[in-house]
Amino acid sequence: MLKTIFQAAHTHICQKLSFQLRVALLLISVISIQLILVTVFFHLTLSKSLEHQFRTKAVIQAREIAHNKVLIHNIEQHNIEAIQNTVHELQAISDADFIVVGNKKGIRLAHPDSDKVGFPMQGGDNVRALKYGEYYSSLRKGSLGFAIRGKSAIINQHNEIIGVISVGYLMNSISDWMALYSYPLFYAVFALLILSMLGAWLFTKHIKRQMFEMEPEEIALSLRLHSSILQSVYEGIIAVSTQGEILSVNNRALKTLGIAHPPKYLLGRSITEFVTPASFFMGSDPHGQVDISDQQDELITCNGETLVANRVNIGDLEKHVGWVVSFRRRDDINTLTSQISQIRQHTENLRVLSHEYTNRLSTIGGLVQIGAYDEAIQAIQKETQNQQQLIDYITQTFCSRIIAGLLLGKYSRAKELGLQLDFDPLCQMKKELQCMSSDELAAILGNLLDNAFEATLKSDSSNKTITLLLTDASDELVIEVADNGTGIPETISDSLFTKGVSSKEQPGHGIGLYLVHRLVTQANGTILIDHAEPKGTIFSIFIPNVST
Repeated sequence: MLKTIFQAAHTHICQKLSFQLRVALLLISVISIQLILVTVFFHLTLSKSLEHQFRTKAVIQAREIAHNKVLIHNIEQHNIEAIQNTVHELQAISDADFIVVGNKKGIRLAHPDSDKVGFPMQGGDNVRALKYGEYYSSLRKGSLGFAIRGKSAIINQHNEIIGVISVGYLMNSISDWMALYSYPLFYAVFALLILSMLGAWLFTKHIKRQMFEMEPEEIALSLRLHSSILQSVYEGIIAVSTQGEILSVNNRALKTLGIAHPPKYLLGRSITEFVTPASFFMGSDPHGQVDISDQQDELITCNGETLVANRVNIGDLEKHVGWVVSFRRRDDINTLTSQISQIRQHTENLRVLSHEYTNRLSTIGGLVQIGAYDEAIQAIQKETQNQQQLIDYITQTFCSRIIAGLLLGKYSRAKELGLQLDFDPLCQMKKELQCMSSDELAAILGNLLDNAFEATLKSDSSNKTITLLLTDASDELVIEVADNGTGIPETISDSLFTKGVSSKEQPGHGIGLYLVHRLVTQANGTILIDHAEPKGTIFSIFIPNVST
């Protein structure tokens, strides 16, 4: 029942009050309770201390008065007027509220109120003094009210108890002293309470700013949404701090990297425990140099998997706190890329062949129309023979059907552009590729040949010839593409393989050579660039034909 009431009250408060106000009220309440406890403790301590002091003072004065020889003589003589005069003199120099003298029967001999002289002393606390001759203190209500009273027996020179002295401090006076000592404390507590309220409000405002002005319910919803989005993404995602601690990870990342632990197990642990090498996740380039810039479509190898990865900084303009890395297997992208490349290649080949044979058919059709049947037959036989020779040469020289199809298409494309693609007599490709896939080799050849075509077309003094050497005769796969085009501008020669760098002014370029460089580097190969004579460029690539 109480639990239900508490939950209902908690829900009602959370719905009615903002987080900032709830925290401020909580802090103020806790601080107020602490200040109240401190005040009560101080009050009790002060009260006991003052009581002890007044008791001690009352007893000491009672004992001193009890040893007054003049007072003892007057009591023995029963000289009431002299006793009262002596007590009045003592009262004048004492801070006590009253001094009362009683005989051995407890009858007042002196009292601040002379009308009460001759009557029994009140309070019932004279027994120990009159019977046993002791001195002590007590808290009793007398004729003047509640008071702390110091008692002492009056003993004459014959060691006989002849009376009792009562020195008292009324509780009203003690309360005045308590108030005098307590007021500064109350003022200090009040000032602390005001400062605490101000501090609590400023603290809650700071916390709210750190929470991006969001309520806890909104933060909880945002976290659930973040988790759902993170797990629904097809790519693997890992967020890493600048110290290398894993901040967030989704299941796809664990599956891609072959990590058997659940996501929660990885949180707060070092990325190097689960990913090798982890330089890309730690903001380093392949050479180990610190590079905190954003990266896109980088080829990396982690846990034996070749991945295509993106890296984005976490933080604002003031502070960098880490990176978010998204990645997927290169094979996933290669599959889609291969399918698209094959479709594009087939489309390009069909377009070139369609254009080329349209012209041939137009020529043959014209010969037939004018009755030149022999010339028409010769043209058909020549074209068939030349095309078949090219197909036979390419298919016999290059065992890979993908590479053969690519080169056949590029040869036809060169003819369409008015260029000549020559194959070096040393060309051969008889072995199965070990260093990379046929699709990756096709990407390298395609980009190099396309660049050579464009550079050759730009040069007015070019002989319009591009030479290709592709051989696996040794333990290395050797690729050489030479043109006599415009060459490489000096302004971009040092950054030729950087993504986005290109000699072309149109947007969307600067990817081809970057991809070539990444694929060759991934296969532990080397790229050399030389100037052709009299003008042009020679790209030479050497790749160990072994499995990576």
